[in-house]
Amino acid sequence: MTFTVISSITLMLGGAPNTISEDFSVTTSGANLVWQCPAVIATDGEHYEMFYTIISASVYVEYLGLPFGPVDVTDMIPAEFLVTWQPAHAPLPIDFMWHEVVAPPDQDPPSLSFDWIVEVDGGGNIVWVGENVILGEADYDLGWPWGTVTVQITEGTINANLEISTVENPCYEDVDGNGEVNVSDLLALIGNWGLCPDCTGEIPGDVNYDDVVNVTDLLLIVGAWGPCP
Repeated sequence: MTFTVISSITLMLGGAPNTISEDFSVTTSGANLVWQCPAVIATDGEHYEMFYTIISASVYVEYLGLPFGPVDVTDMIPAEFLVTWQPAHAPLPIDFMWHEVVAPPDQDPPSLSFDWIVEVDGGGNIVWVGENVILGEADYDLGWPWGTVTVQITEGTINANLEISTVENPCYEDVDGNGEVNVSDLLALIGNWGLCPDCTGEIPGDVNYDDVVNVTDLLLIVGAWGPCP
């Protein structure tokens, strides 16, 4: 198994350490992945938000012992996996939870899948980690004389952007968006109690965005009671 990490130029938005944005590329033939961000984020934030965007994906494949590629497979990845937003509450260290990419989502085993997480340590150092990598089989048109055949994926590359920002007074507890944390937010939370794997504005209540509406969210709402800052 091989492992490669390529870092790009750091873009410090506005020259401030409160926001970092990095393009990066990771390549694997099945091994776990680790990418260390060359920039650091401010350590005194009250809240942090992460945007992770998959820009493109490509693979090398093998058929009858012959290598082919690179093959662009970005369109194989479902849209909901291409952009991920996740908040996290201070103090550092924090993480932005584990996320799963499965392509295609209705195939078992999938052609390509991996789990990933972004972690920030107490010093503001940022690391992206990918684990449980699966490189499986896929149907692909190799052209003449092969046509569409089942190939084995032997190597995959993800090109992505990672942006992390400190946020002041986001008022996530105002789940109905009326500018105040009150009884209506509490009722919305209770009405959606339980597992919530795809919570959105239409299914409010998951205040800390951990995919479950529970007592933690309730306590956060009670603690933020009143007008939003």
